[in-house]
Amino acid sequence: MTQYFFDVTDLRTYLARHRQLSGIQRVSVMTIARARTELGAENVWFCYHDRRRGRYRVCRTAYRADLDLTRHETLCALLNIHPSTRTLPGMGKYAGRPLKRQYHIWVRDMRSWLGQEGFFRKHGTTLKSWREARRNLRNHDRLNVDWHNFEDVACRDDQLILLDNAWQPTGLDACLERAHTDSGVEVTVLLHDMIPLVVPQYTLDDVCRQFHDWLVRSTGFVTRYLANSENTGRDIRDFLDHCGGTQPVHVVPLVRAPIVAPESSSDMGGHDLPSAYSAFAQGRDMPDDIRALTKTGYVLIVGTMEVRKNLWRVATVWDRLRREKGRELPKLVIAGRRGWLNDDFDAWMKATGNLAGWVRIVEGASDDILAYLYRNCLFTITASFYEGWGLPIGESLAYGKTAVVSRTSSMPEVGEDMVEYCDPHSLDSIEAACLRLIDNPEHRQDLEARITPDRLRSWEEVARDMLAVVKNEQA
Repeated sequence: MTQYFFDVTDLRTYLARHRQLSGIQRVSVMTIARARTELGAENVWFCYHDRRRGRYRVCRTAYRADLDLTRHETLCALLNIHPSTRTLPGMGKYAGRPLKRQYHIWVRDMRSWLGQEGFFRKHGTTLKSWREARRNLRNHDRLNVDWHNFEDVACRDDQLILLDNAWQPTGLDACLERAHTDSGVEVTVLLHDMIPLVVPQYTLDDVCRQFHDWLVRSTGFVTRYLANSENTGRDIRDFLDHCGGTQPVHVVPLVRAPIVAPESSSDMGGHDLPSAYSAFAQGRDMPDDIRALTKTGYVLIVGTMEVRKNLWRVATVWDRLRREKGRELPKLVIAGRRGWLNDDFDAWMKATGNLAGWVRIVEGASDDILAYLYRNCLFTITASFYEGWGLPIGESLAYGKTAVVSRTSSMPEVGEDMVEYCDPHSLDSIEAACLRLIDNPEHRQDLEARITPDRLRSWEEVARDMLAVVKNEQA
């Protein structure tokens, strides 16, 4: 029976530092969780490069059937990760400032001991969430997992699949090369984008060269590449043609799916209440400041706050519009963790008080908060300069919300005819697209009417299509 090994080297590093999943990590976790169902958990393994031991380590995922891999605590326990204090609610913003972080932890611990629910709601979380996170951090238990060396359990024609940033972890290359050449394992790598090579101006430090050199080396041990969009697939094929790589490139589009599954969300109507109380059912577990956003209309941006997301231009459009009279302008809500090369935007927001309150930034939002924000917004904006896929576009559609979307890279593959398009380099184009949705509710509703269930795409479908490629069963 073929065994399927999913590399989690980079995911382990991420989970130790962050509580909320971002796009790439969400793809890894959700796909692996569905693969356990598709393949049988007894055939699915985790593997990672243990730098301390200098070995490639693996463990089965089948010893307990009730594992929920989407829970941060479960993953940390399963993968022998000791989360840092940065994973506590609201502490991610103090990354790199340990003394300040420790001070705020002490303050929250004291407020927790005093039972001051209002304090936590004011700071975008709840007393219950803080106490649970604190307890999980103090009482972190490892599951009783048997770890083995990869070469002791892998057999020829087994499958090794990398869904995360395969090129970043130091020393992982050697593990993959040995797995391919010594153990005869087929290696499949999902590339989420080719940004370091196609638009290097949006990357930091020496990332461009590192990615280029890794991609050249990878042609020596990768059996096949996966791409998350036709656009990314073309970029990969162009590079392989240039460097002499002969590996096939298969496109497996990502999801148009909600963040939280209906059966597990606390705000999807699971409370036995008449529809007249749906607003209460949705907002009952939300922090006060999040629930208060629905007092007025708002437009939502979701994603890491980095230069590629084009936040400066979108905020400039809002600065223009707030000065015009005669329009009921919605607020602009930005939900995501802070990224890189975004200093101009950060400085402007600080100097203007977030455009006198017209812009609201929600850092470190939980999945439940993100679902609530999606469900109650007027529409979303993804005006990025470049995307490998564009998960927030698909998430927006899954919640029945249209979007303003850049007509570049992969984004038209996600939005199709269900969104309003713009040129991300043009303030006038972004403004015109937003106004078509703000000033014309009928047009907005027409676009939303095109979002039908058959046009969405689930994580189960993504996992099934991906595994069909790996097993050479694709049509």
